[in-house]
Amino acid sequence: MDCPRCRMPLSPVTYEGVETDMCNTCWGFWLDCGELEQILDSQELQFSQEERDKVLGLNAASRPGSTEPAACPKCGKEMARVHCDESIHLVIDQCEQHGVWLDTGEIKKVQALAEKSDDVRRMMIRKLGLG
Repeated sequence: MDCPRCRMPLSPVTYEGVETDMCNTCWGFWLDCGELEQILDSQELQFSQEERDKVLGLNAASRPGSTEPAACPKCGKEMARVHCDESIHLVIDQCEQHGVWLDTGEIKKVQALAEKSDDVRRMMIRKLGLG
């Protein structure tokens, strides 16, 4: 399976106790259906308030992820762009059949947002059609 951004092969990695696929070139993550929810549920490691503020505060200094739609690495169809949080430029690419693509740094933003409160976590899961 290849990265939908740079077309390099994805490598299997364990993240928060969940088998995922990562691009060693652009540091993006492919998560099969159910894996993002498992990561949010596991919370093996939690951000301190300072770390969470830093991850979520990077929006002022960082560029948003790619604005181009990505093709699903499994079926090749164009994925939907799900706007999770405009204030931090968090737009996740989603294939309803196969999973989600998280561009560089987005996996940490998703976790930091979900850790803010159960309401925010539920909202993200609902937006991504996970629960």
